[in-house]
Amino acid sequence: MAFATNTNLEEYAPEVFQQGVDDWTEELAKAETDVINMIQFKWWNKFYARSEFASSKLVEAQWTKTTVYQAMYAYILPRLSTFRPEGDPFREQLTFYKDRFTEEWELQFGVGIKYDFENDGTIDNSDVKQVSQTRLYR
Repeated sequence: MAFATNTNLEEYAPEVFQQGVDDWTEELAKAETDVINMIQFKWWNKFYARSEFASSKLVEAQWTKTTVYQAMYAYILPRLSTFRPEGDPFREQLTFYKDRFTEEWELQFGVGIKYDFENDGTIDNSDVKQVSQTRLYR
């Protein structure tokens, strides 16, 4: 299963389905890859062995909004935008969705990353690892 689907995208950004495109699966898959790579870089590689990371042990639902927001600002809106300064609503939305991505990313790291360390299909308190942010964000 994927972190985010067209159904999730429609829940958070229904306007993208009013632009003549019915399927954003490819863009969502690219965003998921980005999110997985960022989790591995910002969390796993700092605390655990690089070769042991398995994205399938992450709780997909924890990363749905992050993936949708990443897809919006990195892949979907640039595809829809004309990048002309006058009257391009998609270009203007890029900043909004990038900010939502950053907020959601920090929230998930703050509440703790859910990862099935025992590979038993359940997440308990020992499977939630909080990551302290050492950088001040404004």
